[in-house]
Amino acid sequence: MKNLDCLVDTPETAEIKRYALETLRADLVGVADINRFSNAPLRMSPQGILPAARSVIVMAVHHPDAAMERGGLEHPQIIGPYAIQYSMNWRLDDMSYRMSRFIEELGYEAVPIASSNIWRYRGYKDLTAQFAPDVSHMHCAVAAGLAEFGYNGLAITPEFGAHQRFVTIITDAVLTPSPLLEPGSVCDNCMICRKECRSGALSKEINGWNEVKIEDKVYRYANKNLWRCAWGEHFDLDLDLPIPEHVDEKVIMEATVKYGRRAGEMGSCQRYCIPKHLRYFDREYTNAPRRRRQFIANPELKDVPFHRGVFEQVRAMAANWGVDNVLIASADSVKEKLNCDLDKLLPGAKTIVSMIACRNPFEADLTNPRAHENRFDNAVSPILIQAGYDAVRLLENHGFTAGQMFEFPEDKLQEVLAVPGKQLHTVTLLTDALLPETGWKLPDNRPSRAVTPQKLTARLRREMTMRECDLVGIAPAERVDALVPQLQKIFDGEIELSAVNKADTIYKPYEPEIVEIERKVTGTDAYLPNAKSVIMLGLRMPHGSVDITARTPAEAAGPYVFAQYETIMRLRVLAWNLIGRLEEAGYKGALALDLHNTGSVCWNPRGNYPDAFCNVFAAAAAGLGTVSECGTLVTPQFGSNIRFAAVITDAPLEYNEVLKNMVLECANCTKNCVAACKTAAFGDLKPFVLDGVEMPFRKIDINRCNWAKRYSLVASEGNQYTGWQLDEKYPENADLNELRAQLDAGLRKVPQIEKIRPCNFEQCILACPYSRKQD
Repeated sequence: MKNLDCLVDTPETAEIKRYALETLRADLVGVADINRFSNAPLRMSPQGILPAARSVIVMAVHHPDAAMERGGLEHPQIIGPYAIQYSMNWRLDDMSYRMSRFIEELGYEAVPIASSNIWRYRGYKDLTAQFAPDVSHMHCAVAAGLAEFGYNGLAITPEFGAHQRFVTIITDAVLTPSPLLEPGSVCDNCMICRKECRSGALSKEINGWNEVKIEDKVYRYANKNLWRCAWGEHFDLDLDLPIPEHVDEKVIMEATVKYGRRAGEMGSCQRYCIPKHLRYFDREYTNAPRRRRQFIANPELKDVPFHRGVFEQVRAMAANWGVDNVLIASADSVKEKLNCDLDKLLPGAKTIVSMIACRNPFEADLTNPRAHENRFDNAVSPILIQAGYDAVRLLENHGFTAGQMFEFPEDKLQEVLAVPGKQLHTVTLLTDALLPETGWKLPDNRPSRAVTPQKLTARLRREMTMRECDLVGIAPAERVDALVPQLQKIFDGEIELSAVNKADTIYKPYEPEIVEIERKVTGTDAYLPNAKSVIMLGLRMPHGSVDITARTPAEAAGPYVFAQYETIMRLRVLAWNLIGRLEEAGYKGALALDLHNTGSVCWNPRGNYPDAFCNVFAAAAAGLGTVSECGTLVTPQFGSNIRFAAVITDAPLEYNEVLKNMVLECANCTKNCVAACKTAAFGDLKPFVLDGVEMPFRKIDINRCNWAKRYSLVASEGNQYTGWQLDEKYPENADLNELRAQLDAGLRKVPQIEKIRPCNFEQCILACPYSRKQD
């Protein structure tokens, strides 16, 4: 990186980088000018997704050295501490989504891209690339000056080699581009990756080079057979099986049926890829190259007390994520209390740092199969892991070794720390840093302080504002429950056909098991006895993600689908922290992602996630918007591009009024939402009254709606834009048994590969002028 331009960053560029590095805790951040993508295939380019794009922002987080050096020691499919990889995907999604919101608040358009898992397996129309994402984060990282390509096709950086992952945000903001790296300045063609690749993807079926021209520079990497690479990397097939000389989709599919899955692979191309200036070997510690660090702990300071600023940073980062307690104990203490030898897990480890969640066990205990949506496990595990991940990287930056997801006895730790009447969750990291120790007894609950409803309400609202929640509305439980009798007349007794895949591996053909569920509207008492208040939290879908869906040259469905699930994942984190504040004040709280049980789900790469019709009635009761004819909630701030979570509590609070002067144009609309529905799911208008305000909406036939967006049987609901062409007509005039048989037959046609990463959006919402401008 020589002769750098002396031009400083524009104010917007500086703000974005500060937010990335300080708030989101990215390890690297870079910017590419859109002109650097002039040679990219249009359907896989930033300008293909957002035609007005002027800049691309790329952020990276690195794999901890301990994860790379101690993971995969025995076998690439015994990944050990490398399992942090999956949580890094969660983190990158969180960073991409939050950065896009930050850019919107600066006054620009932004489209966040998912970290992984949204692909066009066989290309799309004139796009011939296989396993093609919406945009390639690795290509974007090279264009943003963070990396160059190694022989293995990975984007490798001078700081970490291949030991990081990237995420991308596209924006129309004009930002200062980062200088490009010189081709060949990081990869020295050592070919360790080629030697260690168990699938032979870097030595067999190589078809020359892929060349990437960016400005005046040409980068290149081996043109490998991606199906061969995917043998263990994507399809989890046993790398010890004999792998045919030629691997293609047919070979892969036959192998998945014959052999099933072994486990996820820790890619050797990544594990062994360290640039020459950082690479050294320590065969007693690991069989992979180790990374020389820019910061090295001073051994002469071994008798000096640990830096208190770093110690407090660890605790503060934990609190910022929502961790309740942090336990720090020495290796000797761990040996005594848990009979665990840290040195066998991580050679040289001297200390553990345990992130602890200790909460009241109030969770919804409903009998319907969607009750799992409200489990705190969906929020607390990512929170603890991310807090630990931040602490690991902080300690590494100060020269120490640290890592998590070793085979640490978390169950024994939880037994030792057990608190009567509390649920405990722990995630433990190991380090060679001698941090100050804490005691082994969890402190008693913070004494609850008498606080007025006004002060508690202000405290809760401030907490949510600090955590970037878009909307907070609060309703008395009585108002929310007053809707139940009205909604029961509309929804109760409807029979939903609920299907799950019973195949013993997700890579085998779909084997449906279908059960009948009778819908029953629920109120606050199903979640928490004696509830007094319902707090509604709202997070917006990025405007750019909705606006471009399936109608810009890339014809991408991915950004909308990503926003669908990321808003829910983030809402769970917000709700967890809100309930923590309630407990500190002496109250209880429970989470509900569809309080009245009147919505459904969308099938996407993260599973079945609540759809846009969930929690709309509770959100209206909290004064956040008005219910539209198609059954979504339209808010003054974000239209219908928003998702909600409900926190039911026994705390008395200050309440919002119902919006009484917000008049929608649905009555004068051309009913694009109804016309867009390929299964004719919308029925007649059903009125309900909320605090004297009548809000008519069209009751949706749940089986018709699910046919499209839950079961992926209507191509135009999103999947056709990934190359998935299954399009099954909904069986009209079928009785329940006939419908069940048709659903079973349709699900058995779901493509064997594509079903792993379905991309369904909601056509009715995209057709609504309150969602995006209509042509």
